[in-house]
Amino acid sequence: MYTFTVENQYGQVLELTHNDAYAVKSILGLDPPDGIINTVRNAGQDGTVFNSAYMDERVITITLAINYPAEINRINLYKYFKIKYPVKIRYRNGSRNVWIIGYTQSVQVAFFDKKEGAQITVRCPNPYFNDDLTVKQEMSNITALFEFPFAIEEQDPVEMSRIELGREQSISNGSDVPIGMKIRIYASGAVVNPQIYNVHTGEFLKILDEMQTGDVIEISTIRGSKSAIRYREGVKSSLIGYFAEGSVWLQLLPGENVMTMYADSGPEYMYVEITSTDQYEGV
Repeated sequence: MYTFTVENQYGQVLELTHNDAYAVKSILGLDPPDGIINTVRNAGQDGTVFNSAYMDERVITITLAINYPAEINRINLYKYFKIKYPVKIRYRNGSRNVWIIGYTQSVQVAFFDKKEGAQITVRCPNPYFNDDLTVKQEMSNITALFEFPFAIEEQDPVEMSRIELGREQSISNGSDVPIGMKIRIYASGAVVNPQIYNVHTGEFLKILDEMQTGDVIEISTIRGSKSAIRYREGVKSSLIGYFAEGSVWLQLLPGENVMTMYADSGPEYMYVEITSTDQYEGV
């Protein structure tokens, strides 16, 4: 059992399954897209030498019958599949609930068939399906120790919190592939050169910037939308040119990833949120 829903650029939603106006005959393009493998042939050598590889864009083709009243239901389809405009496709089955953004390439209608139908082609430049659930993880070098109920029975000072530098946080990636993430760094005091570090891979992303109290740095390492921006007193500044040597756009590998955070000074004033969305090659 599955559901197939589309949403146009105005937020209007149409479910094509469980809809008396339409009968879905087939949906192609839900499996993994083809891989493009580039090789080089060397003279005098059998076979070829691998050069590079990437996944092709996803093409989703929907074939459906249009039920009575066919004219009204056909015209209603045009509202959601507007040629060259974006459409958000949602698909849910027993295992996955996902979405993807595509652009309507064509809507071909069989006007004069005994049973009117349509074939709709949507091209998705980013071929990965996105999980409907977004996961947020928090990282801090301060451990809160204050709990209720609360009573002081000792003469010595009571510990309300504790600074534990280099604390590690496990972040799960249930995807088929490595994925990017959104990293949001908050400063409650002076923080010099904040850094996020992947313990398993040894990779890091370090920003050469002196954060002030109230500053926020937002970093996106997601394919196709990478960015690094600082917000200070309402002013937005790009930090793309502020990466330390050796920094990479950190990716979460499939499975468990252990992350930690550092700074040249003031790491106790750092608070980090990491947001990620699992991605899949197919459903």
